[in-house]
Amino acid sequence: MRKMILPAALALLSGLGAFAGSAQAEGLQSGGVSITRGGGNTNAAVGRDSFAGQSATTIGGMARAGGRVMTQGGGNGNLALGRGSAALQDSTTVGGTAIGRGASSYVLGGNNANLARGQNSLAGQSVTTLGGTAVGRGAQSSVLGGQNLNAAYGRNSTAQQQVLTMGGSAIGRGSLDKVYGGSNRNAAIGKGSFADQQVVTIGGQ
Repeated sequence: MRKMILPAALALLSGLGAFAGSAQAEGLQSGGVSITRGGGNTNAAVGRDSFAGQSATTIGGMARAGGRVMTQGGGNGNLALGRGSAALQDSTTVGGTAIGRGASSYVLGGNNANLARGQNSLAGQSVTTLGGTAVGRGAQSSVLGGQNLNAAYGRNSTAQQQVLTMGGSAIGRGSLDKVYGGSNRNAAIGKGSFADQQVVTIGGQ
């Protein structure tokens, strides 16, 4: 689905004057603690035949000496209101690296809400969460796919959602790796509407 969403978004953006660009947050730190938050990104298009396209990327940092790394994708809201509206959202969160005894890497895919409301609306959402790396005795790696909501309201509307959550790596004696696919909701409301959802969760190593 991602292959369908991104080319369509680029094509629509080239023909529209108003659109929101990509939002990126990167944390590259060395030390005991590294915290990266993608922030709250809101993208909205209001009006007849509106289009709202959003791409948000968050990349975790690095912490050494028994480090703690936390990466949060943030709350990304994408909304298109109007007849024939289309709302497309692509969110990617990549965990960081923690090295040292008791190292911990925590990744949260964030809260992603995508909504298209109007006749013949289309709401397409793609969320990818990749776990980080924790190396050391008693290392822990935790990944949560996040809270993802995708909804299309309107006659003959379409709601498509693809969620991929991949666990990270916990290396060392007594290490532990946890992966949670998250809470994913996909809905198409209206006569002749269609909802399609794909959720894939892959354990770590």
